[in-house]
Amino acid sequence: MTLPKTSTEVLSQEEWDELVALKEAITYAPQTVSAEKMEKFAELMVRSLEGKSDPLPPKSWRGSKLSDS
Repeated sequence: MTLPKTSTEVLSQEEWDELVALKEAITYAPQTVSAEKMEKFAELMVRSLEGKSDPLPPKSWRGSKLSDS
């Protein structure tokens, strides 16, 4: 069973808290976490990373132009 993607927006504080709680549960007692909750964790983890690997905007080189002389 796959959970539907709930949103592409930044995680709300409640979602962030759920992500942290699920991470701790998976780390310390993975046998207690259901498959649905593990899928929810994966969804939240992916959403928390969105936009973090986007390339940086180019630096402004204004004032450091090389002269043609």
